[in-house]
Amino acid sequence: MKYVVYQASRRGGRPYNEDRVAYAYTSDALVMVLCDGMGGHVRGEVAAQLTVEVITGLFRSRAKPVLPDMSTFLLDAIYAAHDAINEYAMRKQLPEPPRTTCVVCVVQKGMACWAHVGDSRLYHFNRHGLLSRTRDHSAVQQLVEEGIIREDEMGVHPDRNKLYNSVGGFTLPDIDLGQPMKLHAGDVLLMCTDGVWPELTPKEMFATLRAYPLEKAVKNMMDHAEFRGGRDCDNLSVVALRYGEEHFKADELIQDDDLSLDGFTTQLNKLGAKINLPPVQDQELERAMAEIKAAIAKFDKSPEGNS
Repeated sequence: MKYVVYQASRRGGRPYNEDRVAYAYTSDALVMVLCDGMGGHVRGEVAAQLTVEVITGLFRSRAKPVLPDMSTFLLDAIYAAHDAINEYAMRKQLPEPPRTTCVVCVVQKGMACWAHVGDSRLYHFNRHGLLSRTRDHSAVQQLVEEGIIREDEMGVHPDRNKLYNSVGGFTLPDIDLGQPMKLHAGDVLLMCTDGVWPELTPKEMFATLRAYPLEKAVKNMMDHAEFRGGRDCDNLSVVALRYGEEHFKADELIQDDDLSLDGFTTQLNKLGAKINLPPVQDQELERAMAEIKAAIAKFDKSPEGNS
């Protein structure tokens, strides 16, 4: 399977970064995960980190080297992350569970399938332009669909941070699961948080992706989004994949052939590592991470998980 993948995360104008982004892969399958801890709730960055760890851990447990069923994995993984967050909240006796958005995409056998909760987005581009994007679980998305505001007004509307769906919380997330899509050479799957998408139109994203190799395109888009966001710019995170080979200079590319057959990467592997996080949480999260393997084993009870 030929592809190029790149991820990045920036603090922007905020005191610390509540976004988390990661991908994990085998020789024949890949999962990408992007989360935005919800700042209106305590410890959103913990919810985002737990979600990334649970989902990538479950992928490594089930992909042998491909997943038996992409849709089943996506649902199981997000529900497992939701339960892990709520268990963390109970152990810490928090007044309410932390919460996060989440978008997850699996690629294998020339197909892609994704699911999301909240307003972190996935865009699917082909060589001609935008094919689709995920639908936000937000108040402003509903206003657009009712014709009250335009789509380009979503990022500046006063209700832009009002979400009605999250991973973690007192109710189960309403997971928006897409249908498996055939990928063609040159297709790009771009996942980003709301520090990025309000500042860039799909046409600008597409033009940038056509002009540059993936890594340079993502950096270019993030530079523009951060500049346009100004001093109070939100956290910015992107993970993107270009399917097939890139026809740019070889020294600018990161092909999957350059990676080991089985691996994992996360933009922020350890909370507190030079990224200006709130105090107290380093040791707490280390303890939570120590329990992730047990959580994965608990939620991975299906036959495919025991293969």
